[in-house]
Amino acid sequence: METEQEQESPSSLPLKMLLFGFLMVFAGVVVIMASALFGGDGTVSGGAIIFVGPIPIILGTGPDALLMIVLAAVLTIIGFILYFWTRKQFPKS
Repeated sequence: METEQEQESPSSLPLKMLLFGFLMVFAGVVVIMASALFGGDGTVSGGAIIFVGPIPIILGTGPDALLMIVLAAVLTIIGFILYFWTRKQFPKS
């Protein structure tokens, strides 16, 4: 007969990753609001990569669009690597 302390608790890593994601989004919103309040110069640049199946759709606007697109591509590659790494770390039970 197992006591409650001896039972395995589910991994809290996914919950921690989810909370970390929300914290990062919140921090980004705060930084954007602060930069708008304390001296935005009025120029806006942005870039995005949207995957529809295996086909990437690349968008960009503004003077630094190429930099934003490269940053989005690098973050996408890092995201894929982390996804496949965590799948290998935590196999289905």
